[in-house]
Amino acid sequence: MYKVYLLSINLLCLSITLSPSQSNPFVEYPDKTSKYLKRIQNGKAKYKYNTNNNFNQWQAEARKELSKIIGLDKISKELQGFKPSVIKIKEATIDDKYIRTLYHIETEPGIKVPFYRLVPKNRLPIDKLPLLLSPHGHDLNGFHSYAGAYINKAHRDKIIGRKGNIAEQAVLKGMIAIAPATRGLAKETLVPDPKGRHGNRPCRAQLMHCLISGRTPTAERVWDMQKLLDWALADTRIDQEKIIMTGNSGGGVLTAYTSALDERIKISLPSCSFTSITSTNGYIFHCDCCAIPSIKEWGDFSELGGLIAPRRLLIVHGIKDGLHNKIDVERTSNAIKAIYSDLKISDRMSMTWGNSGHQFYPKIMWPFIKKALRQ
Repeated sequence: MYKVYLLSINLLCLSITLSPSQSNPFVEYPDKTSKYLKRIQNGKAKYKYNTNNNFNQWQAEARKELSKIIGLDKISKELQGFKPSVIKIKEATIDDKYIRTLYHIETEPGIKVPFYRLVPKNRLPIDKLPLLLSPHGHDLNGFHSYAGAYINKAHRDKIIGRKGNIAEQAVLKGMIAIAPATRGLAKETLVPDPKGRHGNRPCRAQLMHCLISGRTPTAERVWDMQKLLDWALADTRIDQEKIIMTGNSGGGVLTAYTSALDERIKISLPSCSFTSITSTNGYIFHCDCCAIPSIKEWGDFSELGGLIAPRRLLIVHGIKDGLHNKIDVERTSNAIKAIYSDLKISDRMSMTWGNSGHQFYPKIMWPFIKKALRQ
């Protein structure tokens, strides 16, 4: 089942895409379809950023509405009074450099989300450390990958080869890091798809069950991240002004939404994910499980960037990533740069291209984080 699921995701994402470096259209639709998409996707964008708006008022109203349309408000009301619990599963010291502990957090009744916490072993007792929160995307072993808790040698070689052990990199740089399973994407948190009704794709099954319940997978995932932050920030070793969040692909989408909605995130680095909802001719870039009903009536990823301002934001994409289009990525990034420029904080936001494909770019990311932590 899992192999079919991954194959389906790959085929879905790759079947009609072209390299972003090509001058041809990213995708082409029949004329009739193109006109239809242009008509129905021309949303009101009620919360589109406007320089005439009072920025703080715009942020408050846009954030409130976003929380509502993704279904986060509904989850919060349903779970009012519920107290998440955290259970320690196992702990190991890795190469005498850091301690890696596996936990489960019950974020709602019966939903136990596993995560690793990585803590430097030889830190001074008085040190206040940054925290890196790193949710993964469509990778059944994603949180193991990020934490460096490899399943076998082949898994290790694959992840190290694409520099995907981002939480392990963080702890080796002296940070506390949390690598959580992303609900609906890690094999420990999948929603089954009996009879393959949803294409043998558990993430799409999660979407369908959420939609008929007034939720979205994005809301469930943001909720999980917020409950993890509640727990993590009770640790007095953490500097609460130095909270970093990053993830690649679907983990980058989750980073974008969580950073937009939760101001505890001070430094946000969505990787290979931060682009417009649709291309200029209507192609939807992100997976089904990232879909938000009526999002075009609200705004776009440029508004998510505006909700992250004035905090630090680095958008990273791979120039050879066939899942995204250079023109649309830069169009979105430029709109966010204009917001940061309007606020006279241009130095806090950047968009950079990596020289490869759909992966992390540590040589771009860590210098940005280092500078942001200093400032």
